Amino acid sequence: MAVVAATGCSSTDAAEPSEVSELRTVTSFAVQNLDPLQQGFWLVSWGAAERLMRPAEDGTIQPWVLSELTPTSDLTWELRLHSGVRFHHGGELDADGLVALLERHVADRPAVTAVLDGARFEATGDGTVTATLARPTPNLPNLFADELITVYDVAAADTAGEDDAALAQAGIYTGPFRVEQLTSEALTLARNDIYWGGEVTLPGVEVQFVDDGNARVQAVRSGQADLAFYPPTDALRGLADPHVAVLRSPIATSRLRAFLNQAQAPLDEPPVRRALALAIDYREIAEDVLDGFYDQTTSMYPPEVPYALDLVGTDLPQAESLLDDAGWLPGDDGVRRKDGQELAVTVLSYATQPDTAVIVTAMQAQLSQVGFRVELNDVPANYAAMEEPGWHVGLSFDSTLGYSFDPIRPLRTFEHSDGVYNFGGVADPQLDQLVDELAATFDEQRRDQLLDRIQQIVVAEQAYTLFVTERPALVVAGDGWRSYRPSSVLLHVDATTSPS
Repeated sequence: MAVVAATGCSSTDAAEPSEVSELRTVTSFAVQNLDPLQQGFWLVSWGAAERLMRPAEDGTIQPWVLSELTPTSDLTWELRLHSGVRFHHGGELDADGLVALLERHVADRPAVTAVLDGARFEATGDGTVTATLARPTPNLPNLFADELITVYDVAAADTAGEDDAALAQAGIYTGPFRVEQLTSEALTLARNDIYWGGEVTLPGVEVQFVDDGNARVQAVRSGQADLAFYPPTDALRGLADPHVAVLRSPIATSRLRAFLNQAQAPLDEPPVRRALALAIDYREIAEDVLDGFYDQTTSMYPPEVPYALDLVGTDLPQAESLLDDAGWLPGDDGVRRKDGQELAVTVLSYATQPDTAVIVTAMQAQLSQVGFRVELNDVPANYAAMEEPGWHVGLSFDSTLGYSFDPIRPLRTFEHSDGVYNFGGVADPQLDQLVDELAATFDEQRRDQLLDRIQQIVVAEQAYTLFVTERPALVVAGDGWRSYRPSSVLLHVDATTSPS
């Protein structure tokens, strides 16, 4: 079956709402609750909620609930709301509501606290808020476009409490679809007839949660679903069905990151980490193991950004030399040893991303060529597993640009010593200083210089993190949905989504 880069359709050629049926989707990621601070990002993905700014597929950041976001100094920004933004319950979002929203996220969501701690917000006019930040934050538009902040009615949510049915009934979100029901099996959405952003094409969206990737693809083939998200490569390999198509986004922003646990020997030794990185065959993983549904990675960043450096590559002789020099010598069984200890590592894959199991099997064979003994461990939740000891390499699809084309937040999150998801235990004062300077620098030329040096440290010199492969957004579409546009920024459904 051909893999096509979908171009989608615009709102001008969308069918009339009365002519379009409900969209039926299947996905591996379950929406666990309707709490905006916990699962709001998934509600944005499926069109029930929105953000202050919108990431576009071309890498730009555009207005969304905000109509304007303007820096007035290094520390102050003016936020202006679009006129008439309404919640599902019919009330409007005003400047006071925006202040409450921002203050609640800073106070109660650690990822927001990490980047906006100390910020003050004041309603300074009709639909206008002034933000005074504790430090220069040139990437504020990117932060507002990322998964950090979901727009919702704070007062109405507080009244509803934690019960999902009560939250759905309260109508706390602003998106083109409202929540009818959330169960452990599915999220059911209906058209928001009072949507502030204009006409909504689809009458509703059904999002079913199906762990089995082959079952998701089969649901489309059998006509039980229109779109299947996160299809595993095994389900696509050799698939020939004239009634379905595999669609891919034009840009591959999602990278498979491999955290290297420096608290766990032998990865506490930089030469071992560097050798491990050089022993992986990145071309083989993308083209052979994953049948070309993924792209070979050569850099920490996608090639579309100007600061990407080609530092990722395979070099088995260099890997062997590094291990030899570090005292890890091969035994008769091919496994290297030092001071009686095997060169052994445990690599984690995780069930919600089934391709990771195939990838770690390939990595096991590749690493054995230079003397590693590799144990594989498939876990249900990768983040939870990496918070515990006993692992060496943990895989995770975490973009180096987030979902708003911003290098700063992922660096602070994953590579900074204070990062909330610094699972590898990176603690490098020089790297911290570079990331901190980058986070406060408005000058583009200086930012590129800092990103150059950061990549050299993370990838080439210390091998703190590996970047294994690049994945475009892939969706299996049934008849009638071949014009669907997969989103590389996880905005799966909006008001204009249509089968044609």
